[in-house]
Amino acid sequence: MLAAAMLRIRPLAAALNPPDQVAAAVARAGERLARRGVAYRFVTAAADAADALLIVTGGSEHLALAATERLAGPVFLLAHAGLNSLPAALEVLACLRQRGRPGRIFPLEDEGPELALLARHLEVRRRLHAARLGRIGAPSDWLVASAPPPELVRATWGPEVVDVPIEEVFAAMAGADPTDAERVRADAVAAAETVGEPSPADLEAAARVAVALAAVVRAHRLDACAVRCFDLVTRAGTTGCLALSRLQDEGIVAGCEGDVPAALTLLWLRLTTGGPGFMANPQAIDAAAGTVWLAHCTVPRRLVRRYALRSHFESSQGVAIAGEIPPGPATVARIGGADLRGLFVADGEVTASGDDPNRCRTQVRVRLDADLGELLTRPLGNHLVLAPGHLAAEFREYYRLFVAG
Repeated sequence: MLAAAMLRIRPLAAALNPPDQVAAAVARAGERLARRGVAYRFVTAAADAADALLIVTGGSEHLALAATERLAGPVFLLAHAGLNSLPAALEVLACLRQRGRPGRIFPLEDEGPELALLARHLEVRRRLHAARLGRIGAPSDWLVASAPPPELVRATWGPEVVDVPIEEVFAAMAGADPTDAERVRADAVAAAETVGEPSPADLEAAARVAVALAAVVRAHRLDACAVRCFDLVTRAGTTGCLALSRLQDEGIVAGCEGDVPAALTLLWLRLTTGGPGFMANPQAIDAAAGTVWLAHCTVPRRLVRRYALRSHFESSQGVAIAGEIPPGPATVARIGGADLRGLFVADGEVTASGDDPNRCRTQVRVRLDADLGELLTRPLGNHLVLAPGHLAAEFREYYRLFVAG
């Protein structure tokens, strides 16, 4: 998990209340926040950015409404059980909702974890809005439901989508430093339990892709990318699986097939958890048992306890990762829909790994606490994302605050 973020709070009080009364109320609010483990600071200068407004007294409604004009996104109001703070907060939020502005009131006497989570959610949102997501080549031709316009991604989730021609990857492959490529190849082989189909030439080519893709990511200052990776198969006889796995292990979100919603889901997961996710195809869904088999060839090595180097499943070319994800708690998620406001997310348990020759190389069975009929009746795309840990409640809360509308 990411460390707790700092919550910047602007106190607002009516001039009618004595200054010492206001100061005492602000101090008590600070004590309550500290007891609940919320990292915060009060901001008072007009130029200082704020994440939330502390309604200290009644009669501050117009001050609060004016302050909301300098806030982006939903409005978060903190209220306490005195000085008519809560009635004022209710009036302010009622007015905002009449104007079509979303928001929420957080009573300071409530001992739940919501305020600490709010600070984390705001930090994730800041990072999402600062992120650059590279669409390296067009989405694969079969992704008929997974190619949202860049402006929709920006407006709904925050990242800037940067279009990068796939030709840049091929050019970078031609100029890849052989020493760097050998380092990538040796690292992948040294930690593998076995090397199956890939020849030395296959390994060298896949390592050059890894060096090239990393160079393109650096050149465009990308935090995440979605790569039209099958062009590597059809034009160069190699694959991007090793490259995408390696980027994920190095902290760069990397999705395949140019699937921007899946890459966006991976980015959201990484910013929330600090670690990588596994983008995969659902291969079999048993709605009655609540299980789904996921499989793909690009799993980050950080997520597996052992792996082999195999050929790419569909093409039998290049290099793929056949990893074993250990049993344990997991979350499966996917962003999608025509307006990118669709969300599937569920907690579950990884219960098994597989080696079915008719599926992509890394195969994992997950039992989910969800109605899997939803995946069959209202799917959001042909990829899901798996991450360790039970995170569904946290993701749903972020979604309700910032995305659902």
